[in-house]
Amino acid sequence: IQRQLKELGEFGQRIQCGVSAAQDRHGGGAQNQTDDGAVLALVAVAQPKLVAHRGFYKAPGADENTIVALQNAQKLGLYGVEFDVNMTADGQIIVAHGPKILGTELNAQTDTWEAIKAAVLPNGNKVPTLREWLVEAKKVPEIKQICEIKAHPSPKTETAIVETLVKLAKELDMLDQIEFTSFSYHACKEAARLAPGRPVLYLNSSLGVKVTAESAAADGITGLSYSMYVYMNMPHLVEDARSKGLETTLWIVNHPEVVDWAVRHRIDYISSDYPDKMKEYLASPKVIKAAKRVKR
Repeated sequence: IQRQLKELGEFGQRIQCGVSAAQDRHGGGAQNQTDDGAVLALVAVAQPKLVAHRGFYKAPGADENTIVALQNAQKLGLYGVEFDVNMTADGQIIVAHGPKILGTELNAQTDTWEAIKAAVLPNGNKVPTLREWLVEAKKVPEIKQICEIKAHPSPKTETAIVETLVKLAKELDMLDQIEFTSFSYHACKEAARLAPGRPVLYLNSSLGVKVTAESAAADGITGLSYSMYVYMNMPHLVEDARSKGLETTLWIVNHPEVVDWAVRHRIDYISSDYPDKMKEYLASPKVIKAAKRVKR
């Protein structure tokens, strides 16, 4: 925690000195929660919804963006699971963060699927295809699948990825389970065009924010997913998004202090590498009490 706060610089010091408290979110995730009284209270006060970043890959035996990581997240009963997709040199869409395939010298975009499918990841897992991931994801339909379309050199390739994703989701009858996100504004606009009505989140990790909430809303984007570095240094962006009817996602939320900030600023979703710990903390009496003090 101290290391992460140090990395935040002056703002981290402000958190350390007491930026802890309260938020609210239109909470509706009762179907994803246990019957534990504290968790029911959490839903009632509308906490941020929790997303497993690249699946729950911090659990023993898992690697990020693998079927095991997805299954681990499914067991937790979260709002959603975020995963990354790339198109290989021979046109296969794979679930991998990239550009390097973990533990190898292979590249998710410039190497072939034939080469990548033989790779063994550090904890013994394999790189899944998009189809393999979605087939597994469909087994727990109440958990949303937030698909990050990685930026590619060609807008044509990004469009092809979105087209394939939408087509496959329709084939599996699970488009209503899919949400889209990308650092590529082109990919976001294509998702909004090809899957109207589905959530589309624009990603950003730079203080040089180039997309306004107004322009995003005009282009069919439904949310702004910004790193903690951005939102915590420029908290007015949260209100800007809300004023245009856009939802907000904060990442990567791995420590209680950052959860407190999200609650205080009424962030809608938080994405974490440790969804088990963050779920427990969100259900704590401290956070529930804090959320009740925040006006919606």
